[in-house]
Amino acid sequence: MTKFEEELCGCFSDFPVCLFGWCVPGGFLCLQAAAVDKATGTGAVVPYLLVCLLTCIGGAINRGKIRDQFTIEGGFVQDCMIWWCCGPCAGCQEYREVKRRKH
Repeated sequence: MTKFEEELCGCFSDFPVCLFGWCVPGGFLCLQAAAVDKATGTGAVVPYLLVCLLTCIGGAINRGKIRDQFTIEGGFVQDCMIWWCCGPCAGCQEYREVKRRKH
């Protein structure tokens, strides 16, 4: 098991990502669904809707998928707490992590 290579509060290292994450936190989830789940069309919008409707639970579900794909340690409760305390930072971290590991 590995850890996230990107820091949770490291979004200022990429200001456009930081700005997008704070303005449209669920937007990254759509991009991540396309990268992690190979989701397209309405399938890519489902994670965004989960975050809007279920807040930390939807974010934790998506974070869990990222952790599973890249064998990153952690658990559902921890993911819920991260999304509950700082959802926009979590979204930015996950986006940067997927971007880094996919390239």
